[in-house]
Amino acid sequence: MDEIKKRLPHRSQHAIASFASKCNLRKQIHFWTTTEDALLRKRVRENVPREQIAKELGLTLNQVSNRMQYANIRYGRRPPASTGHLVMDAIFQRAAALNMSRRDLDEMCKSGGAFAGWSPARGIHNRHLWRAVKELDGHFIVEWSVL
Repeated sequence: MDEIKKRLPHRSQHAIASFASKCNLRKQIHFWTTTEDALLRKRVRENVPREQIAKELGLTLNQVSNRMQYANIRYGRRPPASTGHLVMDAIFQRAAALNMSRRDLDEMCKSGGAFAGWSPARGIHNRHLWRAVKELDGHFIVEWSVL
């Protein structure tokens, strides 16, 4: 395309692309085979990044992403990352083990979005913590260090 652009400086890139498509000079369309689909599904199950899958198949990242969307292939839910807040980490880990999202946790505890919108920079009211621990079938245990 760049070579054509140099030879036709008075034409816009859109005009060159339109004319090329009329002349069947556009990029080849890739047709997915069943083996490529199977490999894509297997790699997604193994949580291999899209970039690596694209390299392995010799395709672009866009082609892999579009095929994943078309075939409804999704990565599994990742475990929650550590936040540094011990109680919240424990609550999020337990909720993930029960396959619950933060929004589900809010609905269950009637906390009005306290968990879905929570970040380490924000505080959370203790009653929401107590309610979440109770609803997730847990209890608080306080351990004191020796003085």
